Amino acid sequence: MQSWNLNVQRELRSGIVVSVGYVGSKGTHLRISRNINQPVNGVRPFVRLSEMSPILPGASLGNITQIEGTGNSSYNALWTSVDARFRRGLQLNASYTWSKSIDYNSLTSPTNVTVQDSYNLRGDRGLSDFDARHRFVLYGFYKLPFSGNRLREGWQIGAIVQMQTGNPVNLITSNASINGLANTVRPDVTGPVEIIGSVERWFDTSKFAAVPGFGNLGRNVIIGPGFSNIDASLLKNTKLNERMTLQFRVEVFNLFNHPNFGQPGRVVGTSGFGRITNTRFPTGDSGSSRQLQFALKLMF
Repeated sequence: MQSWNLNVQRELRSGIVVSVGYVGSKGTHLRISRNINQPVNGVRPFVRLSEMSPILPGASLGNITQIEGTGNSSYNALWTSVDARFRRGLQLNASYTWSKSIDYNSLTSPTNVTVQDSYNLRGDRGLSDFDARHRFVLYGFYKLPFSGNRLREGWQIGAIVQMQTGNPVNLITSNASINGLANTVRPDVTGPVEIIGSVERWFDTSKFAAVPGFGNLGRNVIIGPGFSNIDASLLKNTKLNERMTLQFRVEVFNLFNHPNFGQPGRVVGTSGFGRITNTRFPTGDSGSSRQLQFALKLMF
């Protein structure tokens, strides 16, 4: 793995610092799995074991998974951030990243074959499963200017805003006769790809068709729903004596209860193809729904 990092920082004025940077990396000899007994014109290269084999002589052979280091990847990103500290206890930090990640296999299934054609690994070169082209984060913190007594002093509020574009979706067919593996062969694309953006129909499904061979659609062409979330907090520090401070916190995750949808169905010809039936995170996880949390901490 090779990586590059360039960072330029400049203070525009007192308390405001701007940073601009570039991050790049290139991975070679990465782990990938392929089927070395993939059918060729319907016939497997290794049909059965030799009659002289000491183990299961003459037994028929199916898929043979080989794990090897022939994958590669690349990542390039430009990012900028602004860190501002103002008078009277206000702090803001904003960052934006524009990036692109490409690979053969994102190791979502490191021991299973996920490539379409095991004899053409480069045909699976495409966007990484975790690629997110744009990402913006804003963090704010403000110490409220109240004073006079223990009840009024020590109040602080904070918020974190996160927004990013969606991750790729790899469209597939359930046909296992082409390469011996179900849910790995991609369909043909018959027209311009159109993102509709509806939960019931995220993209125009009529432009994709299963064919009796390897489809012409590239890997991870469709981009799924984006993500946006706002978390907020309110805390109160109360000094009990010279050594001890009591802190009370209220934290709200997904403040506006904004739904973040999961990926659309990706198997051509099924009833769920193109439909979104779940949220991005399981119910109860941060980002899935509004959650309220209280905490009391004694610091000494």
